Amino acid sequence: MYDFLRRPAWIVSHVLVLLGVVAMIGLGFWQHQRWVDRSVKSDALAVQAAGTPVPLREVLTRAGVTAATAPSAVPDSVEFHRVSVTGTYDPAGEVLVRNRSQGGAPGAWVLTPLVQADGTAVAVVRGWVPLDIDPPAPPFPGSEPPAGTVTVTGLVQLSQQQGTFGGTDPSTGTLRTLARVDVKRLDQQVEAPFEPVYVVLDSQTPPQPASTRGMPEAITLELPTPETNFSYMIQWWIFATIAVVGYPLVLRRVARNRMSNDQTPLDDVDEVSPRTEQVPVGGPDEVQVGAAGVVDDAGVSNDAD
Repeated sequence: MYDFLRRPAWIVSHVLVLLGVVAMIGLGFWQHQRWVDRSVKSDALAVQAAGTPVPLREVLTRAGVTAATAPSAVPDSVEFHRVSVTGTYDPAGEVLVRNRSQGGAPGAWVLTPLVQADGTAVAVVRGWVPLDIDPPAPPFPGSEPPAGTVTVTGLVQLSQQQGTFGGTDPSTGTLRTLARVDVKRLDQQVEAPFEPVYVVLDSQTPPQPASTRGMPEAITLELPTPETNFSYMIQWWIFATIAVVGYPLVLRRVARNRMSNDQTPLDDVDEVSPRTEQVPVGGPDEVQVGAAGVVDDAGVSNDAD
């Protein structure tokens, strides 16, 4: 019944299925390890983000980052550190980072340079404002920053890079909106040199002026989570289980079809044997038609042409 399983084509099938199962199980364990690693990292970032603020320059110095470091060269280890920065806001250099939603509503981030005592600037995302199709020149009405010396606390973030998809910004000129928090692009239109990272504000002293009525709204950053890796792990192992259970069932079905000669439609086609139809012979006046010809009532045979 199962002799066909030893045929070369089926042996190839067995090997391919076996390799597929081994690969899927291996990919599941790989995603499991990534899930474990990222869980540890996520927990560490959560503790780090909730810690006591550390001066930004101290965090960057520990990571070997200077003001001359390119934004793309800053190591990931500085991200999500809770830091403090003191300086004076430069409203003239303020821009909106477009296409940022909050609570399901479209809007933008307000990004304002904070100039430190040494003359370097830090890009500070002060919060979110509702969508404005044609924003006015900065400072944007209703979200003006506090005047004078300000101490900001927030989370360090790496400068955002342009990916395969997404909006682009002109490489020259002074822009009022940006497609992303691109520190290098912002540095082109502000006189003060920028630190190669930006800070998402969670508090500041003094606070926003009362006239702004809570604008811009505070932004809550989501820490990276490993849920995606966990989902991939489960998916790979489900696929492997389907293959292990399903392939024998397929072989059993094929074997039964072969036993019943029902594997393919061609198996159901019977060989047709030629048959000779005869016309019953009637009375003496009837004509008998046969394979040899026609016989009339006189007994004379007329062969068919």
